[in-house]
Amino acid sequence: MDHWDLYSAVKFPGIGDTDMKTPVFSGITLFGDNIELMKSYMKPRRCWVIVVAGYDPSLPADEIKKALTDHFRSCGAILNVEMPRHPVESSVIIVGDDANEKALELNGSEMGGRKLVVTARPFPMLVRKDVPFA
Repeated sequence: MDHWDLYSAVKFPGIGDTDMKTPVFSGITLFGDNIELMKSYMKPRRCWVIVVAGYDPSLPADEIKKALTDHFRSCGAILNVEMPRHPVESSVIIVGDDANEKALELNGSEMGGRKLVVTARPFPMLVRKDVPFA
């Protein structure tokens, strides 16, 4: 059985003399020779928790998740839609530098004939206190 190594050390001209672990597929980089695209991909992104209320909680959870995913897709890369057992509000986890601003523009927009109430906060990052310089 073949093993596909999705990361491989690749040297890019103009970035430095060190090899970088870069996503590849079958020996060809996903970025081709586009260094700016590769830098953009490697750049750390902000992660946001978008809290959404006002949707119809009587709908099945799968339909609500799909509707929220479709509604907030333009804001950034959606990692997860979290639904409590008895949904009054849900959390949409989005990655993107300005995803919070884009999501807040959707405050008051309609989904399924109901107005949404949207708030945003940074995703809580874990900080290890037993590691120097953390």
